[in-house]
Amino acid sequence: MKNVILGGMKAALDPAIELLGVVDMLGPGRKAPLAGRERSYAAALERACGSLRTHPAVTLNARLDKSDRDFFQRKTLLLMRSAPPSLEFDPALEASKGEAERSGAWEPWLAALRDFARASRFPAALGRAARLLKPDLDAFNARLARTDYAAVIERYAGLPYAGGYRIVYSPLCSRGRHLNRVWTRDDGRHDIVSVLEQDSLHGADPNDHSLDAVIWHELGHGVLDMTVNLHDCEQGNAPLSLGPRLADNCRNWLHGMREHFVRAVMLRLIARERGEAAAAKEYAHEEFSAKPHLAAFLKKLKEYESSRKSFPNIAVFYPRLREVFPRAAAVRPAPAIDDGRDSWHDALRRLAGPFYTKAQRVRAVAHLDLMLEGGRDERLLLRRAALNALLENSVRVAEDASALIAKRSKADPVVVAWGQMLLKKARA
Repeated sequence: MKNVILGGMKAALDPAIELLGVVDMLGPGRKAPLAGRERSYAAALERACGSLRTHPAVTLNARLDKSDRDFFQRKTLLLMRSAPPSLEFDPALEASKGEAERSGAWEPWLAALRDFARASRFPAALGRAARLLKPDLDAFNARLARTDYAAVIERYAGLPYAGGYRIVYSPLCSRGRHLNRVWTRDDGRHDIVSVLEQDSLHGADPNDHSLDAVIWHELGHGVLDMTVNLHDCEQGNAPLSLGPRLADNCRNWLHGMREHFVRAVMLRLIARERGEAAAAKEYAHEEFSAKPHLAAFLKKLKEYESSRKSFPNIAVFYPRLREVFPRAAAVRPAPAIDDGRDSWHDALRRLAGPFYTKAQRVRAVAHLDLMLEGGRDERLLLRRAALNALLENSVRVAEDASALIAKRSKADPVVVAWGQMLLKKARA
């Protein structure tokens, strides 16, 4: 994994993204609106690659602008690939592949990019041009190193961040929306990437989001989403109505909950690390600030901050945040099924939640251990038992199943039936 967060984060060029930027720059009517060293950088690459203006990669890229496979999608796709000319897909991100890529729809475009990279000797050309940007990148990285962003959010949440964070500087790919992505790898770790453009690198972000807000927001997904998914993944596509202005920003209840949680924590981190004035400024720019529940989340988080002795981590506090969000529909687990066929394992997988590999399930169990420090919630106990059953950890399955059966007088009968079935299987 690139740029694993051990000693901090660094911004760097991504060769695959810069290849796209050059191909786009050579297209009809394209001219990157650059200044300073970035202009010299673009000119150097144009001199190196300009003889290929009629290459199929350039013409195909221009045609794709007229289809539904837009520039934003192309940037996202390349961030999951190795440097040119190979542009190999990272197999650990298989679950994050889009439908178009699975069908092979992107292959003609990728093949053209690979050929362009070989014909232009792009890696060497990029290496020479990139030296022009070194002073700006060094200055930016010195600023970035002043804050250990991952350590700050880990201390606040009482939860670990496992993964990497790439900050990609892309002076040539300013077209398309501001790009941040969080992917879960097959090993359960996260890959986070933020693509910054010229104004972002020099401190004038056109999206009015400070660097602090961008980084803590995306790290927030890496640290906090697991809590929401383990507690509420059954909500799936449950509707959430927040008014027409915000309809596009919250696709469903689960998405809305994650975004409120992450954005509220981000604002509290800015307030604590940079001051309330900085947080107020960021709140004013927040596209979600009009949401009726964000202010309530912020108030609840102050309660969490003042009661850390009672709440060892924010996952234990999470049910109190749910109190100030629209009530989710009650979802009971499906009845336990054991007919000797695949239905038992299918039922276990549904109960365990969206964790598809052994490593992802191991991390989910570790997170549930932290969540259950605040009490023995029967739904969380059942989910942990299901995950451990899939991991064939019969000792831990038996422990949680026995606890569920012991709560028979108060627990949901379906949950108790699951406990009995899991205990029977664990002892078999």
